[in-house]
Amino acid sequence: MYLTSDNVMAAIAEHLAGRLSIEQLAEWAFDHFYSLEQGEVTVPVGEEQLIREVLDELMFADSDVCSLSAHELQQLMERLAQV
Repeated sequence: MYLTSDNVMAAIAEHLAGRLSIEQLAEWAFDHFYSLEQGEVTVPVGEEQLIREVLDELMFADSDVCSLSAHELQQLMERLAQV
């Protein structure tokens, strides 16, 4: 499987549009983070560190302690768009 910044931005956009709950987004990020860790997912050269960082933030976004606002999610998308 191949994962790009565009894929991560699309998942965040789905949540912001109300088509994906924060729990579903966190689960998606968790699954992709660990697939990347296991070598089951590849990412474009130069995007891996940022994708890892964003997935790490997203996979805990459904917890009270690490919840992310719509503004914070938008900022993550902006970081991804700069790659």
